[in-house]
Amino acid sequence: MTNNAQWSSRLGFILASAGSAIGLGAIWKFPFWAGANGGGAFIIPYILFTFTIGLCLVMAEVSIGRRGRGSVVSAMRRVGGPWFGLLGALAVLTAYIILSYYSVVGGWCVSYLWDAIRGSVATSDPEVLKANFGALVTNGTENVAWHLAFLSLTCGTVVLGVESGIERVSKYLMPTLFVLMVAIIVRSLTLDNAWEGVKYLFHFDLDSINSKAILNAMGFTFFSLSLGAGILVTYGSYLSDKTNIPNASVWVAALAIQAALLAGLMIMPAVFAFGLEPNGGPGLVFVTVPLVFSKVPFGAFFALLFYICLLVAALTSAVSLLEVVTAFLQNEWHLSRRTAVLLNWVTLFLLGAVSALSFGPWSGFTIFGMTFFDLLDFICTNFLMPLGGMSIAVLAGWLAWPKIREQLTSVKSYSPALLTLIRIMIAVLAPVLVAVALLQGIMG
Repeated sequence: MTNNAQWSSRLGFILASAGSAIGLGAIWKFPFWAGANGGGAFIIPYILFTFTIGLCLVMAEVSIGRRGRGSVVSAMRRVGGPWFGLLGALAVLTAYIILSYYSVVGGWCVSYLWDAIRGSVATSDPEVLKANFGALVTNGTENVAWHLAFLSLTCGTVVLGVESGIERVSKYLMPTLFVLMVAIIVRSLTLDNAWEGVKYLFHFDLDSINSKAILNAMGFTFFSLSLGAGILVTYGSYLSDKTNIPNASVWVAALAIQAALLAGLMIMPAVFAFGLEPNGGPGLVFVTVPLVFSKVPFGAFFALLFYICLLVAALTSAVSLLEVVTAFLQNEWHLSRRTAVLLNWVTLFLLGAVSALSFGPWSGFTIFGMTFFDLLDFICTNFLMPLGGMSIAVLAGWLAWPKIREQLTSVKSYSPALLTLIRIMIAVLAPVLVAVALLQGIMG
């Protein structure tokens, strides 16, 4: 069964694509990375890289998808030939593996939202918060159950289809996410000493511009735009021929940057207002943030808003990953959407359960010194996604540039100089960005 779905509007594509980029990483990674890498010395290069090399890679992936009209495998095979079809299959595998363990983390978001609804998420004792988070992730049964709950939400969205499921959910959830983030920002900025958190994020010093900050900004650009996992190729395949790809891609990049900046303003002013230690990763959103909410008036209400934000960010990213695999099963295995999603639901639950159990009962089982969860994350982040990004750059910038140029100019003509610049970005500079992302992951 071939997947002939399409977005009903350009806005639907933009919001769904932005949702794929605005994941948990934007909320728990960007604020810490920005401050730790020199504030403006990280943010300015990140914005520049996103609006140049990153934007051109977004345009390349979307163009391949619309030209190929199918799953990432079908699209890359039609545009570049059989070998690129195999690289497309690798992108499907990447999305599948990422979703298996991302769903576990999404389950934590569901768990904390449930606690926020009950009013039991915030406490002023950091040791209790650490113990609560530790108890959640090490309890095998509970961790698996929350993983199943989040995976079911994801599958329930995707089974409804592109227009009725993914697009409709994105049109409601993405504006909701931005409104809630702004509401929390307003509250955070009214706290005493909140300005210290703003300065931590945005302080700029010429001396702080160094190779480390620039390389970290390049690496974050690649991962913040969901490049290399077949997502934008798949979403591009549903795009109308009447949509201007460069213009729509600019909006996707702009919304991804906006979400990252809002996440920083949502979290860091409040963290600094109470003299807490800024950090990154799960500890920031599951330990530090509940501590903040325990110290502000109406903290339970704002905790509820925050964990709704967190779940929305997790869900929109997970939906995009699942759609990559679902489209593949529809186009290559000729399964109906319902059967494809059901197959994903069962197999992803089983694979994700192993990752969930690797925090508790199976934590003693390691491969190369890593738990199963960490191993999957290491392989996808450091090898599979960069390989996917490199294949897009080679295909779009070298092998199939005439086809890509045709897609970019199908609605509006652009000057030869601008198109040449875009090609240089894709064919020459993008592989550098991908190589940096690869080295960043390997070297830590």
